[in-house]
Amino acid sequence: MMFTVIDTKTGKEPAQKAIENIAKKGGLMIYDIDQFYLGEDGTLVLADDCGKMAHVDMERFEVR
Repeated sequence: MMFTVIDTKTGKEPAQKAIENIAKKGGLMIYDIDQFYLGEDGTLVLADDCGKMAHVDMERFEVR
């Protein structure tokens, strides 16, 4: 399934700085960000290449 993540503050895809902030808060490797993943229950996470995942604030970001 293809989806797009939208930053509700800008109405656009998240800027690199927003992605880095999610990564920092979640303890991910900033330089090894893989991609966003969408769970069966609608949970959105950001993952790094090491397999670590950080939950994304669904009030700030939406999935289309």
